[in-house]
Amino acid sequence: MRTRNVIRLQRTTAIALAVLVLTVAGCGNDAPSTAATDHTASGAPDSGADLSAIACATDDPTDVGELSGAWLGSEGGVYYIRQVGDCLWWFGTDVDDIQRGQIDQAGFANVASGRVDGDRIEVEWADLPLGDTLGGGGLTLVYDAEKDQLTKIEQRGDWLPFGATTFTRIEPEASPLANPSESAGPEPS
Repeated sequence: MRTRNVIRLQRTTAIALAVLVLTVAGCGNDAPSTAATDHTASGAPDSGADLSAIACATDDPTDVGELSGAWLGSEGGVYYIRQVGDCLWWFGTDVDDIQRGQIDQAGFANVASGRVDGDRIEVEWADLPLGDTLGGGGLTLVYDAEKDQLTKIEQRGDWLPFGATTFTRIEPEASPLANPSESAGPEPS
């Protein structure tokens, strides 16, 4: 029982860290990374797509979009995705045993936020110092509903390449969409 509580605490700490990082990353800057920004003929940056997703959480905090759930990356990482409307966030990691408060642990940990447009997803991602890799940039993914799979079709930025090329949902029946009554709490007696 104690082991389960420790694991829950470690997961809660990691998720809280991811939320904090996403909140700070979204403050005061709604522009996408320069790696994802187009330039006009004059050389001035064009604002491009708005990838900021922070404000979406307040639109309907109970919304659970189609992509919400746990996903396995082709490189072995697990990505916890939350979709609210057309906004998407994730926390991804392959750190096996998260040691609370320690940085530079073996493996990667990253966060991303972005927008969903039909079957295309544009995100900006950054590694966290929880893991021993630091990189970031932009990704374009395509969602194949029939296969329930995300596929990376483009990467932007000069940082380390993003490891996963595909993401496959883990246990779709465990998704909050599958059992909406579970997220509503216990039935009144």
